[in-house]
Amino acid sequence: MGPSDLEYAVTLDALPTDLQPFAKELPFHLGLTAHPEGGWEDYSALAPFQRLPAYAAERSGPALAPEFQARYLRAHHRGGFFGLLIDRLEDGQVPVRPEWPRLRQALFDQWLQSLTEATGNEALATQALHAAIEDWIDAVATERALRTRRRLSVAQYARLVSQKVSWLGTSAFCLLLAHGDPARLPVFRRAFDLLLLSSQCLDDALDADEDTRLHGIGFPEALGHPPRGLLRTAPGVARLGATLAREGGFHELGTWLAERARTLDESQSGKSSLQAEMSALALVAAVTQLYGGPAVTNP
Repeated sequence: MGPSDLEYAVTLDALPTDLQPFAKELPFHLGLTAHPEGGWEDYSALAPFQRLPAYAAERSGPALAPEFQARYLRAHHRGGFFGLLIDRLEDGQVPVRPEWPRLRQALFDQWLQSLTEATGNEALATQALHAAIEDWIDAVATERALRTRRRLSVAQYARLVSQKVSWLGTSAFCLLLAHGDPARLPVFRRAFDLLLLSSQCLDDALDADEDTRLHGIGFPEALGHPPRGLLRTAPGVARLGATLAREGGFHELGTWLAERARTLDESQSGKSSLQAEMSALALVAAVTQLYGGPAVTNP
């Protein structure tokens, strides 16, 4: 059992008793796992998604005390439980159930409580959670508008991805604000956004046909690029994130992103075309312009 599932066992025990039997199989109810006994680890396999606060805690001076890291990790996991719940409910990917409103509120309350305990600042925790939810609401509205407008710029796409999963970075962001160096937050957030964007490029390329069937359009078409072009953009964006993370002193995150870029390149070797490579060059260049970084000549 991985850290997310271990934390969910604690979270489950703190829920109202009558909600626990349903909530015990929440990953299954949300469609994150194929069987009722499945857990959160079945869905989230990437290390930064599982333990992002640990990457944010890296610094040149004395390390953050283990007890503080543990509190932020708890808040991170609970933010993930809540965020995946609201995202799946909004997407209409789960059947209507009477338990959803109470479970949503209970998971939000636990997230707020754990982040308050981590930061020692209820006002900061409350503001951070509300900002993340407002970001998510904006992203949902952008997605709905896309189905009518059928066109999306790279800047709009990057902003959408950042806002849609803002809740996943909230606890790490607060760690830097309350127990780190707030001046380092912007570069960490940019690197994290690029991690998200790289992952989303991959997902949206692979899901293009299904998105078109369900919503009438997929993200590659909305961006004006072929799906394989978006697929080939993923390693270039990860590589840019690695550079920014290392320049900001987040070497562990930078190393992970560089290895992620290499793995994606290897998995796609020999499966591309000149059109896809040219498309990826244009997309990575546009992302580089948005986030800053060295000129990128090889996606």
